[in-house]
Order: sequence, then C-alpha cells, then structure tokens
Amino acid sequence: MKILHTSDWHIGQRLYGNDRHDEHRMFFEWLLQFIRAEEVDVLLVCGDIFDMAYPSNQALRSYYQLLREISETSCRQVIITGGNHDSVGTLEAPREVLQVLNVTIVAGAPANQQDEIIELQDKVGNIQAVVGAVPFLRDKDIRIPVAGESSNERIEAVRQGILNHYHQLADLMLPYHEQNIPLIVTGHLYMQGSRLSESERDLQIGNQAGVSAAAFPAAFDYYALGHIHCPQTISMSPVVEYCGSPLPLSFSEQHDTKSMRLLTVENRKLSHQKIPIPLFREIKTIRGSFAEISRQISNYECSSPLPTWLEVCIEEQHTDPVLLRAADDFVEQINNEKENLRIIRHTVTFTDRTLPAYLTGDHQRTLDELRETEVFDQLLDQHNIKDKDELKRTFDELLGIVYQSANDREE
Repeated sequence: MKILHTSDWHIGQRLYGNDRHDEHRMFFEWLLQFIRAEEVDVLLVCGDIFDMAYPSNQALRSYYQLLREISETSCRQVIITGGNHDSVGTLEAPREVLQVLNVTIVAGAPANQQDEIIELQDKVGNIQAVVGAVPFLRDKDIRIPVAGESSNERIEAVRQGILNHYHQLADLMLPYHEQNIPLIVTGHLYMQGSRLSESERDLQIGNQAGVSAAAFPAAFDYYALGHIHCPQTISMSPVVEYCGSPLPLSFSEQHDTKSMRLLTVENRKLSHQKIPIPLFREIKTIRGSFAEISRQISNYECSSPLPTWLEVCIEEQHTDPVLLRAADDFVEQINNEKENLRIIRHTVTFTDRTLPAYLTGDHQRTLDELRETEVFDQLLDQHNIKDKDELKRTFDELLGIVYQSANDREE
C-alpha cells in the first residue's frame, strides 16, 4: 500500500496581493500525474487546505474539482484534517457528499475520539495500516480554562492538553499496535525545534506551547505533520515528519525544496521517502544598490514555467529622495516590459537613515500586506486587551459574513 503525505496547500493564498491560482492549478495537475504514475492508494492532507477560513468560490471550485479527479485514479481513500487556517464548518459542510468519493473529513476534534481512527484496507479488505486523524487542536478542544490563570499556566495547560489527546488516541489504537499493524497519526501543530519561515502565522500561543517530539507516544510509527512550511525531519524514533507546503508561501521560503512524503506499507513494515515537488513559479529576493539591481534584472533569466515574482530591496548609503521616485518608475517600467518576471514588492533603504522609515520603505509590513485578523490582533495588543478569545471569535464571524457576501457577488 502506498500512502502520500502532504499538507498546507493554502488554496486561495495571495502573495502581496497577487493571486496564486495558476500555481495551485499546476501543482494539482502534477499531483494527479504522480498519483497515477505511482498508483498511490491513500492521500493524507494534514491541515491548512485553504489559506482563509472563508475561501473564495474559485478556491472552493479548485478543491472540489481536485477531489473529483482523484476519485478517478488509483487512490481509493483521501483523509483530510483541518488546520488552524481552516474553518471547521467550511470543511465539514460537504462531508457526507464527499464520502461518496471516499473522502474522509476530520475538520475539528470530534466529540468521540474513536472517530479519529481510520482503517486503511487493501482491495480485498485486509487492514494494511491505521490512521489516527488528528486535526489542529484548538484551545477549547484540549483544556478547560481556569479563572485567574497566568500566561505560563495557560501555555502549560495547552501543551499538556495536546499530549493528553495523543496519548489517549494511542491507548484507543493499542489493539492494532498489538497486531503489529503500522500506525500513522496526523497533526497540525508546532514541534519544538522546528525551523520556521515568515509565512507561519498564528502558531499556538506564539510557539511557546510547542511540545518535544520525545513527549509524544512511541506507539505511532509515523507522525504526518502539517503547519510548518519548511520540509524537515524532527525525529527518526518515532518518525516525525513535516512534509511542508507545496508552494513557497513567502520570500523566506525561496530556497526551500518543496516536497511530499510517500509511505509504503509492505508485510506490516512501513518505509517512507521524500518526493520533491517541481517549482512552478520562482520567487526571489534581489538586494543591492540601484545600479546593481538594474544589472541583475537586465540579465535575469526565468527558470520556472510561470513568470518569476521578485522582491527588490534597494540599499544605498546616502539619502537621495530622487531615488525613491526613480525606484517606483523602474518597477513600473520592468513590470510593463518584462514578460518573464514581475516585481511584486520593493523597498529602498538608506544607511544614514535621514529620511523617515515610512518614506524609505525600511519599515514593518504595510497595511496592504497584513491580513484582517493580523490587524485586529495588533489592535487588541495595542489596547492591552487580555481576554481576546471571545472578541476574536466574534471578529472571525463578522469576517466570514463579509467574505460570504463577496462570494455571492462573484456568482
């Protein structure tokens, strides 16, 4: 039996306002070809299917079309678990319909943990492996809030709640373990020691609730993780793997080799290998003086199927207000004339810093670069609001209404 582990698709993501539909389309086409060529039996998608809790109609159409096309391949079973970017309601709404396509959805922690256990059977009904389909565990899923608890106490309670959930699941799956049936468990969480990129947001309590791999149950043979976009191995005993996102989701990921994991079960033994994913669009940061950057872009050759997206960081020693306008004109000219690349972000930095940061671009992310939820979180922090959870839930509901109205207008 062949099982494919992937995660963090982030369908609908925009990079500095630029739509990534073409990249996702090309990834899905490649994924389907891989499934057919390798005769994959099971697909695991470990969270953050969508980039936003309330995805656009275009994002939903891409998702449903892919699942339909997968059902026409050798893949007999798809297991999808929810991530922190996903809405439990959005993922679960079509659950009964998707079951017809042998797609199992575990969007949020079920009331009965037994519902997380999914047997993987071969064509004649023999159990080859068992999956513990654990989604992103929200605060309400794993602990009971205590009045007056400190920040450190809350962090420890979250950490312990995550561990308890996995240990309880391991106990429920013990009969399979005793039969030497390989056990795979999914997760969408932060493991201590994980290498992060700029695109990981909303990590549980600022990464502080991360748990050591050594604290998780050893009964599981393979931890199929999502949430961290940089592919990496956290542990080999047990095997703990982040497959990473299929697309580079920020410029900080431009040097990553994106990948999936292909698991093979044979004679009740589980092996795994890394499967590189082709680069469909190169994203690249170029730094230097205005003259150096001009030369680099003039000689640039695109190596990916889609035009390259550039982040241009102009760095000069002496303040030159004229250069600010020249940089804007240069970006506009390049974007109008070059077909194989587009500058989607540019900044100008002067070493002597005699101009204010908001003029030079040497500052934190602009309002256009922030998500609505990030702006709201910053406002809560600025006003020292302590009990944020209820306000954030209400804001998310209002945001959902806004997005749904926008989706209705698209139709």
